[in-house]
Amino acid sequence: MTWAPLIVVYVAYLILAFYVVLYAAYLYLAFCAAYDALSQPRWLRQGAFDWQYHSVATPPITLLVPVHNEQATVVESIRALLGLRYPRLEVIVVNDGSDDHTLEELIRSFSLRRANLIYEPLLTTQPVLGVYLSTLDARLRVIDKVRGGKSDALNAGINLARTPWVCSVDADSVLEEDALLRVMRPVIEDARVVASSGVIRVANGCQVAGGRVMRVQLPRQWLRAWVVMMQVVEYLRGFLQGRLGWSWLNGVVIISGAFGVFRTDVLRQVGGYSSAVVAEDMEIVVRIHRYLRRQRQPYRIVFVPDPVCWTEVPPALSPLARQRRRWHRGLAQVLWLHHDLFFRVSMGAVGFVVLPYFVLELVGPLVEVLGYALLPLTWALGWLRWEVFRLYLLLAFLLGIFLSLWAVLLGEFSYRRYPRWTEILKLVAYALLEFPATHLIMVTWRLQGGYEFLRKRKEWGAQQRIGFRARLGGS
Repeated sequence: MTWAPLIVVYVAYLILAFYVVLYAAYLYLAFCAAYDALSQPRWLRQGAFDWQYHSVATPPITLLVPVHNEQATVVESIRALLGLRYPRLEVIVVNDGSDDHTLEELIRSFSLRRANLIYEPLLTTQPVLGVYLSTLDARLRVIDKVRGGKSDALNAGINLARTPWVCSVDADSVLEEDALLRVMRPVIEDARVVASSGVIRVANGCQVAGGRVMRVQLPRQWLRAWVVMMQVVEYLRGFLQGRLGWSWLNGVVIISGAFGVFRTDVLRQVGGYSSAVVAEDMEIVVRIHRYLRRQRQPYRIVFVPDPVCWTEVPPALSPLARQRRRWHRGLAQVLWLHHDLFFRVSMGAVGFVVLPYFVLELVGPLVEVLGYALLPLTWALGWLRWEVFRLYLLLAFLLGIFLSLWAVLLGEFSYRRYPRWTEILKLVAYALLEFPATHLIMVTWRLQGGYEFLRKRKEWGAQQRIGFRARLGGS
């Protein structure tokens, strides 16, 4: 064999090794999720949390809700948050330079009055134009500020927060009534916990009224709703499988901005959220790891699989493509920003396992595309043995389908949310189809996101939200 075929074969084996390492990590995460689901008592997954609600050990918490042009959903969302089952709760809404009637809707609906509250700018933000208090519910405060982006808005809320814990919540999200109690359980049980997060599920298709999910269901149209359905399966796989294993290693590096709980003093100590990246929810967690390990403080960042936050996902390909390109670009930004943490002894599993895993996720699309072109060619030319090529097919296609199916079955039989068997069967069907039908599309968007990172693109891009009222019980 001449040198050219030899190089091609070596590259083919490197691609195969990439798949072996990546899917070994996937299988580890799947095992952790299964073990946690089977070992956790059923009462803990489904029971009421009355003991926690009445306990003096349950710390007060402030919900931080950044909003920008959210007039369609903001009032309903805030009413729902104020109605959550939690003993000591405050809500800070940060109107981040909305140019619609978001602030006016809040003033009218909650009878807001401008107040001279002490606002100490511990974290630097865009100028605050005013702080408002509700005369109908003393737990609600609203900050009106100049547009600075989501990170800037969250930092303004952290400045005003008076409680030891804060929880970031998106305005288009709906928390289950006891979600806060569930996500705060590790905080009560372990004083080392500095951050906790729950599961994000897809609300599209559910019946939502009064800021509550009244009926959990999938979109009705099978074909028209395939964009949403592929995200339902993806979210189940990403949350129920992807984060439990990292939590075991104290290596959680992503806490979704839609639902994440943090110790307030830690957020202030690390300097708050960064506006330099589009994945501020991942960057702040990595920075917390960096800071606390340098301080040699014992800490834990945990993922809890049973508290649920329902959120609206893009219902069409165009906004979904923008979102996925932004996510991949944000991943690249965070890994580049914190590249000095790789393989540092002081960073433990985060530096030696977790961040290198996300590098595999980052370069994965490029390796996959190269593999699709190279390995079938080398096999067809007789340069690659059939046994090796068969292993590649198993890793590249069948294991992805298995992991999607496993996530759906584990999620529904352990933390069941969809009440009808027909919907579970629909989820199973989409789990079998999601990988072969949509994976290549996702790979393409992630490649584009990597290209945008190289071009140093930083903006978020346009976002459109339908609002829950507009699709009550619809698709």
